[in-house]
This record gives sequence, C-alpha cells and structure tokens, in this order.
Amino acid sequence: MEGLSTVDAKRELLQVLESERARIPVAGHLDIRSHLSRALLGTTLCVVVLQIINGAYLVSRGTPIQTRGIACLVEAILLVVSLLITWRVVARETRLEARELDGRLREVARELRGWRGGYADLRLGPQPTVTTYTVRRDGAWRDMPTLLVANGDVVRLVAGDVAPCAMTECATGAELLQGQQLKIDSPVLCWARETPLQAHVAQIAQHHRRTGRSVLQNQMRAVARVISTRVLPFIACASLASNIVIFGVVYKYRHMGVEAILGQTTSSIFPFACALLWPILWVAARTYASANSVVLFDALQRSKTEYEDMADIDEFDVDALPPTKDVRVGIRDVVAHMRWMWTMCDHRNLSRSSNLAETLGAITVICSIDKEGTIAEPVCTPEQIVVPDEQDYAVLDLAEPDLAEPQSGFIADIGWQRFLPVLRPLALACAHDSGVCAMAPNSAHRRARALRGPTATQTA
Repeated sequence: MEGLSTVDAKRELLQVLESERARIPVAGHLDIRSHLSRALLGTTLCVVVLQIINGAYLVSRGTPIQTRGIACLVEAILLVVSLLITWRVVARETRLEARELDGRLREVARELRGWRGGYADLRLGPQPTVTTYTVRRDGAWRDMPTLLVANGDVVRLVAGDVAPCAMTECATGAELLQGQQLKIDSPVLCWARETPLQAHVAQIAQHHRRTGRSVLQNQMRAVARVISTRVLPFIACASLASNIVIFGVVYKYRHMGVEAILGQTTSSIFPFACALLWPILWVAARTYASANSVVLFDALQRSKTEYEDMADIDEFDVDALPPTKDVRVGIRDVVAHMRWMWTMCDHRNLSRSSNLAETLGAITVICSIDKEGTIAEPVCTPEQIVVPDEQDYAVLDLAEPDLAEPQSGFIADIGWQRFLPVLRPLALACAHDSGVCAMAPNSAHRRARALRGPTATQTA
C-alpha cells in the first residue's frame, strides 16, 4: 500500500486549515451588551450630561465668574476624551487579538507550503512533545506527528497505540474510533478516514466561542452587576435625598437649588464614571504580565546547558542536584517587550488570545515524566507524587493497586492524609479525565461530596 504522497498530504492539510481558519471567531474584550459596559458607559454619559447642565447653569449666572461652572465643563470634556481613548484602546486590542491568531495560522500554512515531507523540515518555533505515528508517505515509512496525518494516509499501529482519528483496518475492514486503543499484539495497517488537524482547529474555534473570556473578566462582570443594580442607584438616591433635605429644608438655600442639589449629586457618582479607564488599566496590566512571562521563558531557553554528570551520580539519581536555575530578568527587557506587545501582534506566543498571564496563574496541577532514556511504554504509570510541604516538598510513593481491597489507599506513605488539600485538585482532574467522576455541571452538592474525604483521591 503506497498511501499518500507529500503533495497530496499537503493539499489536504492546507485545504482543512484554510477552510477552518475562517470559522474561528474572536470575541471583543469589552462587550457593549454586558453589565460592565452598560454600567461604565451609562454612568459616564449620565455624569457628562449632568456636569454640562450644572456648568452651563453656573456660567450663565454672569458675574462674578463661577469657576466651579468652568470646572464642571472641563470635567465633562475630560470624561468624553477618556471615553474616546478607552474605545480606541479596546478596539485596537480586539483587532490585534484577531490578527494574532490569524497570523499564527497563516504562518503554519506558509510553512506547510514549503514542507518537503519530513517532520524535521518544519520550522514552527519551539514545539512541545508530540505523539508520532508511522505513516506511509512517498512509498516510505515515516514518523509523523498527529496533526500531520491526512485523510487517506496508511498508518501502522502497534499494541498500545491510540487511533489519532477515525480509521479503518486495511485487512479486515474493522473500524477504529478516535482515541480507541489498539489491543492486538501484532502491528496492523489502517486507513485514516479523517484529518486530525480539522478537529484540532475546531477545538480552537470552540475555545474562542466561550462567553467568559477570562476569570478576571467574569469577576469584573459580577462586580459591575452588583454596582450597577444596587450600589450606584442607592448612592445616587441617598445623595439626592440628603441634598434636598439639607439645602431645601434645613438651610433653605432655594436660590442655589440647581448648584446644590444637581452638582452635589453628580459629585457623589463622579468616581464611578472615572472607572471608565479600567479597560485601559486591565490591558496594561495584562500586557506587562505577559511580557514578563515571555521574557523569562526566552531567558530560560537561552541559558539551557547540558547536565554534567559527576563521578558516581547522574542527573536521574536521587542524590542529583535539583534542575533549577537562577535567572534574572531586567525590568528594561520587560518594558521593552511590553512596548512591542502594546502595538504588535504576538502570533508566536498568542499572549492575547490565550490570556497568557491568567492561564499560567490558573494552573493547579503540573504533571511531568522523569525517566531515563527513551519512553517506550505506550501508557506510562506514575510512581511518585511531589507535593508542597510547608517550606519544602514531600515525595509520596504510590502503592500497588490491591484488587481484593478496592477501598484501600493508593499511597504507601503513612500519614499521607494531611496532604489531602493539595491532592484533591489532582484527584478531580484524574477523575474527570478518566470519566469516573460523572457529575452534572451545576451539581454543587455532588462537587462538594467529591471534595470531602479520601474517596475522591482513592478514585484517582
């Protein structure tokens, strides 16, 4: 079986990439229909109108010149300018985010057009560890990553391999579903009936269709909803009532009615209008945090050195030095990269579309493989768990599963229960990934039961 040629595979991959790329939506950072937008925009416009009315009334009173009236007009103009600047920054940030992801996909398409067929020939920057398959291309067997397998390829699977897409066995015609593991001892040849790249790009599109763009934005929407529906109306009504009582009933300054009642009420809600600049501060903070992470990553990549084994200790021994390195990042480098990211598309790191800073801050579990030599086993079995322990860390040894005692603990160390607070996120992640924890999305009581006691940890 000859399979596909490199030209046919490139044509299929490029067709999938170009057709799916246009379907990826990019939501704006500030939705005009959200509570946050309505609260900021409505409060600002209300304050601007009230300030203009109050300032025009004070200025029209003639001599002596009312400086407070001029100040009200100046404040209204500054709020309008702030509104325009905020709109400009938000529009520019949304446009750059749209171009960022599109630029990344265009770069991939450009590399594919000049691809000669070998995986080592691709130059797409730093790539994470990927799963490769043995594919028949141009009459020869080649190792290809999952995303370079095309519809019509002949793939050789061995025991333990997972099907990268829907496949059909060449000899028997049996069908394999995506993600199904091959349990036959002898190698088999299969036809690929799908292109895995299509599902991958569709997953990216699904990620960008989410209503909640980030944790910070969701929190700010909740705060803005409370402020706009409860806090702001209460403060405005309380200020208006107190000003009417103080200046209209107690002191009877009826000739100062507009200035006292309207001006004082506007001053009480003026700080809420100044919150219009929050999107600018959020963009600046996010850009600085992303620039800091990118500069630190580049510094670590440049400072990589080979581990020098000692006489009787190599890098995989228990007594080996920890693989840590002290790298200092200068504030000038961070600010310089921040200035570049403020106006340019970062299609290399996707810092805008992936919310780089918040994504890194939301990590709860880090899983890594530390094994000498080539990883030859198709399904790796964990042996130890490293957890933080006060000012140091602890290493917990995993016990062999006991089929006779299903409820037995899976950690061999005595007193491991005190690490339950840090083990629960890992247990829930394993339970969700394995399909054991089948909970309804809104079942708060089931999530609470899963977090109580050692049951969830034992399940993982």
